[in-house]
Amino acid sequence: MATYYCSHGDVSAFLQLADFSGSTTPTATQVETFINMAEERIDQLTDHAWHTSRAKSVTEERVRVQRVRSNVINTRGRIQLEHFPILAFSQHATPTLSQTNGNVKVWNGSKYLDYLDSDESKGMGGSVTDVVSKDFWADTERGLIYLNNYSTFNMVNSSPAGVDGYVSYKYATASTPDDIKLAAIYFTSATIAMNDDLNLMQEGNDSMDNATRSQKFEDMGMKLLTDNKRTGRNLAMASAMGGFGTGMVSP
Repeated sequence: MATYYCSHGDVSAFLQLADFSGSTTPTATQVETFINMAEERIDQLTDHAWHTSRAKSVTEERVRVQRVRSNVINTRGRIQLEHFPILAFSQHATPTLSQTNGNVKVWNGSKYLDYLDSDESKGMGGSVTDVVSKDFWADTERGLIYLNNYSTFNMVNSSPAGVDGYVSYKYATASTPDDIKLAAIYFTSATIAMNDDLNLMQEGNDSMDNATRSQKFEDMGMKLLTDNKRTGRNLAMASAMGGFGTGMVSP
């Protein structure tokens, strides 16, 4: 069973036990299940994913294009996504999330044109510095999409329900930070310690009982996430406008 934020070896080392295996109680597989549960809980508490393999998907987030620079006909603008960092986009004919890591649909006056659809002949920059003669590019780290040359008049006057665009994308932090790893260890250890039948935590006159120890691990995990401002990630600029900066999030 794959785990991403920590390993069963990390948990056994923290609990100062021999590493879990197929013959221990709990087994290594059971501990990995506890780790997966802790990972999912951390994702929910932080509204984020902390490893590329646990990337979350957002489907059709409603977005506005914020004007950056204008001339008489066209405007350069940017889209701020609610979640970030995002996985790098790619282009494909009839693109889907699984093929291209997303869709970037922007109203062009008559339809929502997907900039990731290779049939639409939109040039995509490979990075924030690859912008010459390109129609759009993305700052994946900050969740920003920059657009070059689109019609402000058509977007303002003709877009259905005033929605400039819909963006689908995947987001995750590529490498798990140390505090997230430690929080996963704490939450997994709390699950193990609360079970008296496992007989892992020998109780003595000078030690905490299993229930107290479990609660302590739980509190330490929550404190770590709170102190490092990991909980409740949000971006006011993207979510303040009613209905915008919202989309369906899925694993």
